[in-house]
Amino acid sequence: DHGAGQLLARVIVNRLWQHHFGLGLVATPNDFGVQGAKPTHPELLDWLAAELIRGGWRLKPIHQLIMTSRAYQQDTSADAAKQKADPANALLARRTPRRLEAEAIRDSLLFVSGVLDTNMFGKPVPLARSQGRGQRVSMVLEPTHRPQDIGYTTRRTVYGLIDRADLPEVFNHFDFANPEMPSGRRYETTVPQQALYLMNSPLVVEQARNLVARPDFKACSTDADKLRRLYEILY
Repeated sequence: DHGAGQLLARVIVNRLWQHHFGLGLVATPNDFGVQGAKPTHPELLDWLAAELIRGGWRLKPIHQLIMTSRAYQQDTSADAAKQKADPANALLARRTPRRLEAEAIRDSLLFVSGVLDTNMFGKPVPLARSQGRGQRVSMVLEPTHRPQDIGYTTRRTVYGLIDRADLPEVFNHFDFANPEMPSGRRYETTVPQQALYLMNSPLVVEQARNLVARPDFKACSTDADKLRRLYEILY
């Protein structure tokens, strides 16, 4: 109640906060010691830790607390005076736009195309077929290709097998954490390979085909209805 438990609670809620805001109340999630960063909102960190303990160490109520807070529900509009006083938005005067993680990007592609396997549990599965480490299958895109031909699984990415020497392309391009060492947070990069992957990847092209093959899209009779339905599905 007064030692390691409270420290553990602070570490956990800080990770949850980081998951939703991109940066924890303590910016160094792996270091709560004297060399780590000081919390931007120490009272909030202590309160969330106390709520976690009071709630029996259940994580979902903490997620709900964070996501129903005014801080989380702000828009991204920037007040000039506040932005000048706090350019890094450490005090959370507005919402900082977030990017999807590699896992969410892949799952979203499969979900909107209607092929995502939502079954839970099971053994890890390779996300893409390969011919040995680092040797990807040569994939010629044809309209008749199906997932087993192109060489990918429709399982959720969380069930993907992680081979440190042979990471899937989507992980390499979208800032997946290095599996060879501990990583407290993922860093975001913006590189041309990301756009090229989303234009040329066999996985992405196949999901575009699956998207327009969905029954609810094919049932639309006019171009305007099709565009409206695509917008509803995607956004």
